[in-house]
Amino acid sequence: MTPEQARDGLIHEQPLGYSQTPQWVIKAAYKYVWLYDWLRARYGGLDETFPGIDTLAKEFGVSRSTIERTMRELRKVGALEVRRRFRNSDGTIVTLRDDEPYTGNGAQTTNLYITKFYPPAQSA
Repeated sequence: MTPEQARDGLIHEQPLGYSQTPQWVIKAAYKYVWLYDWLRARYGGLDETFPGIDTLAKEFGVSRSTIERTMRELRKVGALEVRRRFRNSDGTIVTLRDDEPYTGNGAQTTNLYITKFYPPAQSA
């Protein structure tokens, strides 16, 4: 383990490029597991990644709308969270949930994708 990994509390075993898919994700969104696994394996995604939708579409040889539809389904079952990222005019990055308004003076740059390993809490 490197000093950086120890400081950040992250341990990435070698080789990279593999992912674990929780059983609840497979059951809830079996048709869409390919993108979940890709985000976790390709983008170091033990948690958070931010590739562009066009990049993902190119890597899979599918349309942008296929990636967007797949993300919607993964979000619906709680396997993926998407946060908007903005760059302010001073260069700082602001990350917001969908329900948070952006009040800065910059433009959206990317999205942050958070793959969930544990199922969402069951409502009582």
